[in-house]
Amino acid sequence: MIHRDYKRYRGPFGLSLALHIALILLFAVRFDFVKPVEQPPQPEIIQAIAVDELQIERGRQAKRDEEQARRERLAEERRAREEAERRKQAEAAEAERQAELEAQRKAEAEERERLEQAKRLADQKRKADASRQAELEAKRKAEEQALRKAEAEAKKRQEEDRRRAEEEAKRKAEAKQKAEAKRKAELEAKQTAEAEAKRKAEAEAKRKAELEARQKAEAEAKRKAEQEARQKAEAEAKRKAELEAKRKAEQEARQKAEAEAKRKAELEAKHKAEQEARQKAEAEAKRKAELEAKRKAEQEAKQKAEAKRKAAEAEAKRKAQEEARRKAELVAALEEEQAQQSARAAEKAAQSAAEAWLRNKIKPKVERSWLRPPSAKSGLSCIIQVRLLPGGEVAEVHVVSSSGDAMFDRSAEAAVRKASPLPWPPDQKVAEQLRSFKFTFKPE
Repeated sequence: MIHRDYKRYRGPFGLSLALHIALILLFAVRFDFVKPVEQPPQPEIIQAIAVDELQIERGRQAKRDEEQARRERLAEERRAREEAERRKQAEAAEAERQAELEAQRKAEAEERERLEQAKRLADQKRKADASRQAELEAKRKAEEQALRKAEAEAKKRQEEDRRRAEEEAKRKAEAKQKAEAKRKAELEAKQTAEAEAKRKAEAEAKRKAELEARQKAEAEAKRKAEQEARQKAEAEAKRKAELEAKRKAEQEARQKAEAEAKRKAELEAKHKAEQEARQKAEAEAKRKAELEAKRKAEQEAKQKAEAKRKAAEAEAKRKAQEEARRKAELVAALEEEQAQQSARAAEKAAQSAAEAWLRNKIKPKVERSWLRPPSAKSGLSCIIQVRLLPGGEVAEVHVVSSSGDAMFDRSAEAAVRKASPLPWPPDQKVAEQLRSFKFTFKPE
């Protein structure tokens, strides 16, 4: 501090000294050039003040002591105010805890009254539900009896309708078979007549063609015989060739006609066989379809009746199960809510007791075990995390929010370890709350 003050006053002091030296030199120069008879001018006198650094330092030390005394006085007043505030807060906390306990007792009494009321209402509702269930059961039985009667009547009507439908279908099938047989006979007669007419027409055309060909051949032969005797042999050969060709053509035509007739007969026979097979298949398919429709109708009616009965039974069973589940859930919900309220109240009471125990038992012992470091300033604080073993032994301690002063933080951790074992509450629930906790270390 003295060195810094010396540096601060060294500038003005040097300036004053340089000014004195300059004046002395000026006086010396002027003395050489001044006439002997003239009086030398009187120099201006500048007073230089020598600064006593020790005196300055003493004054500063006195100011510092005065400031320190003022600070200590203010700190003492602040500690007194904080102590009064803490006492006031403790009294307010105690009053609040008493009020909370009283409110908790009232809430518990109201909750018990509410639960009893809910239980009475549940009993009343259970009786009403039992009565309503009996009415529903009687109604269900009456509905089932009416349903069975209606089903019997419907089954009887269905059986009568089915019998009538079968008779009508049988009558229609017989009429259809008769009409089909008649149509088939007419078709066969028509086809036979057409085939006979076609055969006769083909035979007549063949006869006419042969006659015309013969007449032409004879006329050509006569003309050739009259025209050229010398070509007779050739004409005869030609005629024979033409006759042979004609014979072959006629034979081929006859064979073709026979083959065509045979093919048509085969196609007709095949067509008849296919038609008969198709009719038989259609009749068999129709009979099977009718039998299948009848079986399906009976099966569907039976399935519908069975499904309706099962649905009614399932609905009744579901309603009974739903009612039982709802009642069980209501009772379980009431019991769970009561247990949760009791647990919350116990946990809240344990937390309040743990906070009071930390504030009134643990923190004072830690503060008594604390040794202030030389560099620690007033008003420092830090947040410490502590983990305890059963009985109060400190298992772990570390600063989670620093004060900014490492020495202060380490002294706070050392104070917690030195105070081990910390006061251990007799209540197990309160002790569980204090197995791991944080608190603000702020000694006064």
